[in-house]
Amino acid sequence: MKCEIIKDLLPVYCDGLASEETRSEVEAHLAECEECRNHLKLMKESVPEVPKPDIQPMKKIKRSLRLRLALVIGMVCIGLFAGLYNMLVANPMTISSKNVSVRHFAGRQGEKLYMCNIDIRGQKREVGCTIRSNEEYIIDEQNNCVWVDGEKLVAAEIDGENIYAPADGKMYESGVLTLVIECKTPFKCMQYECTPIYNPFMAAEQELTLRPCLPFRQDVTKALFDTRSFAQEYVATSLGEGSTMTIHCRDKDVVIDLHELAVEEGLLSE
Repeated sequence: MKCEIIKDLLPVYCDGLASEETRSEVEAHLAECEECRNHLKLMKESVPEVPKPDIQPMKKIKRSLRLRLALVIGMVCIGLFAGLYNMLVANPMTISSKNVSVRHFAGRQGEKLYMCNIDIRGQKREVGCTIRSNEEYIIDEQNNCVWVDGEKLVAAEIDGENIYAPADGKMYESGVLTLVIECKTPFKCMQYECTPIYNPFMAAEQELTLRPCLPFRQDVTKALFDTRSFAQEYVATSLGEGSTMTIHCRDKDVVIDLHELAVEEGLLSE
């Protein structure tokens, strides 16, 4: 094969683009032709060396982008955590009216209800104690207690310790309307605001706000733990016309006419 043809094929040969047959012909010619070998050598020496790109600036840019991305993700996580903490712990949302159900029943007709104030975790609470019609009771002012069938009347039990009813309470003979409020929620803790709290003698325009929440950092005087339902009791004779219980929910208020329920249960006449 002529040298001129070989010289025309050398660029393709150097780039590794020649076919196997062409490569064999070129290498056979180069083995015999010094002129073509020198021409190939000059070709290789004349090819400029391509400098390697400096990737250090790109590394710095990538590192800066990663830091900014991590900062943004961190801020989003902090904001999300703060929002969830506020919504579920610090300032939980009120319950939906769809998740609240109310039932009622009459009880303790002919029985006595002893209402008294006791100290629960540093706060005074008014509670009602039932005394059945077949039980004998004595209000012992000297020992500041109430005896029922020879035993002190227990008003509440806190942490396994009995809190006895004091002698300065009031005894009522009347039927009682019991209102049971049940909440459908996965939370076992409930923040509540009730006016008045556990006081059946100020039933008119009573208000209740329920907030399902997590139990962390809650004020124990404003939270019910491990409960999804609780009861309110009202002495029927205190439920005049217009007595209501209003449950504030996030979508609407649930208003319960207590007087109407007492009439329905036969505790009051219209």
